Amino acid sequence: MKKKPRGFFITGTGTDVGKTFVCRLLAQALSKINPVSYLKPVQTGCTTAKNGGFIAPDYYYVKRNGMLVTGNDQLHVPYRFKPACSPHLAARLAGKKISLLRIGSCLEKISRLPGMEGGCVIVEGAGGVLAPLGVSSSMINIIVRLNLPVILVTTPGLGTLNHTFLTLCALHSAGVPMAGVIMNNRENCPEDFIYRDNIKTVRGFIGNVPFLEIKNGAGSGRKIRNFCDELAKNHL
Repeated sequence: MKKKPRGFFITGTGTDVGKTFVCRLLAQALSKINPVSYLKPVQTGCTTAKNGGFIAPDYYYVKRNGMLVTGNDQLHVPYRFKPACSPHLAARLAGKKISLLRIGSCLEKISRLPGMEGGCVIVEGAGGVLAPLGVSSSMINIIVRLNLPVILVTTPGLGTLNHTFLTLCALHSAGVPMAGVIMNNRENCPEDFIYRDNIKTVRGFIGNVPFLEIKNGAGSGRKIRNFCDELAKNHL
């Protein structure tokens, strides 16, 4: 019987919340527990390579420290587009359709790479959970298809409660299991009464779901390692 791939789907409350930065931190910490690889199903904003193909910046950023088990680059980023726009628009401009079947096949192949025995795959979404992929599909359809527990990346600034709760409600409605919530202070918001109350309110909303606060510019540390230990205990 074929084993189900193990790993986590990293999504965000929107674009530019620091998903790729979080993926790299998680890869560093989880690689000390299990072999780790990475999948970015759709990358927009690519640069052009010398051979005429496209370079996927998020993938190269995450694997820079050499902690990933990797195969063919195309396997880790199956859909690459040059315009830095929504996946559905980038695909339409390129005359392509994004196939959930192909993305699922990439996850399975990555999970069977040499050196991935007992490992996990970090899958990074693009934009938020309802970012469209085409006429009738969005990022949440990839999440449901891959059937991995989700880690939601959010921010501590004003407005985050609405964005966070809407995203959590959409994931809950789709029957998606939550592995954790990470509040990433990428814009260095002041740790004032709004900041502190946003953390308290989000933690109250998610109950027993593991929570991690990442301070601006924070690298690997004890809190991140503890968070990953909890992820591994609950899902790996």
